[in-house]
Amino acid sequence: VDELLASIESNINTIENDPGRQYQSLSQASYETWDDGPFGNKPGATDKSISYYEKGPLIGMLLDFSIRNATQNKKSLDDVMRFLYWQYYKKLHRGFTDAEFQQACQDIAGSSLSREFEYVYTTKEIDYSTYLSYAGLKISEVVDKNTGKRNFIITRQENINPLQLSIFQSWSGN
Repeated sequence: VDELLASIESNINTIENDPGRQYQSLSQASYETWDDGPFGNKPGATDKSISYYEKGPLIGMLLDFSIRNATQNKKSLDDVMRFLYWQYYKKLHRGFTDAEFQQACQDIAGSSLSREFEYVYTTKEIDYSTYLSYAGLKISEVVDKNTGKRNFIITRQENINPLQLSIFQSWSGN
C-alpha cells in the first residue's frame, strides 16, 4: 500500500509541477506525443506539454474510484475493461472509440461521468480530494517557499465509512 500511494504521489507531483498541464489535455498528449520531439518540448521553448504516462494513471484512478463509488463498490474500471474486450475485440473484431469508452464507463457506473471525462479532454485542474475521499484517502499540499515547487502527500483519513473502506481495500488489494 505504501508503494502504491507513493507511486500516485509521484505522478501527482510530476503533473502538478509541470507547466504543460495548463496547455495540453491528456487526450492531446496522447495524440500529439511526437509532434514536438520525443518529450514534447523543443529546446528553449515554453513547456506546453505533459506526459500521458504521468496523467493517464491518475485519470484512470479517479475513473475507477468514481465507478466504485457510484456502484457501492460492486463495479470498477476492471469491469469496463472486460466489457470492452468482449464487446469490441471478441464480438465486433475491432477497437473502440473515445466515445464508446466513455459510454462504457458510464454504463458500468450507472451514471454520467462527464465531469470525470473533462479531465481527459480539457486542462481543468483535477479535484483530487473528491476522488481520493471515495477510498478514504486525503491529499495535502506543501509549497516550497524557495522554489515554489508544490509537494503533494496522500494519507489515509482517520474516520472512514464502510463504503470508503471497501473501496480502498478492493482497489489496493489490501
